[in-house]
Amino acid sequence: MTVLALDTDVLVGWLHAESEHHEASRRLIERELAGGGTRIGLTAQVLFELVHVVTDPRRFENPLSMDEANGLVRELWQSPDTDRIAAPLRVLPRTLELLREHRLGRKRILDTALAATLETAGIRRLATWNPGDYRVFGFLETVPG
Repeated sequence: MTVLALDTDVLVGWLHAESEHHEASRRLIERELAGGGTRIGLTAQVLFELVHVVTDPRRFENPLSMDEANGLVRELWQSPDTDRIAAPLRVLPRTLELLREHRLGRKRILDTALAATLETAGIRRLATWNPGDYRVFGFLETVPG
């Protein structure tokens, strides 16, 4: 069984019909789950970002309320089909190490922290519509790109 972690952009696309990646995200996740050998992996960081995005009236004509978004996150996190990926204590030093090693700036902190979280959890695949943000991390395969 492999785990496919979801970046925020894919998760938003999967769950919000107004997202520019809605159909593509749905097809991607359906394809990955079709064989039964893949599970979806979620981190708290990505779920926090999900709430931030789907409740933003500047991004969506019909944003979710905080209660709706919180309920959705709770449902996703507690689903028996979800692998919950927790950030261990060593994620902070590993994130700082990756930032230094790759000379990444402040705008890359969250992506780097996600990559470090996945690496320390042994997750090697990440679904994202921004594969360039993760290309520097040789331990991580981006899907679809």
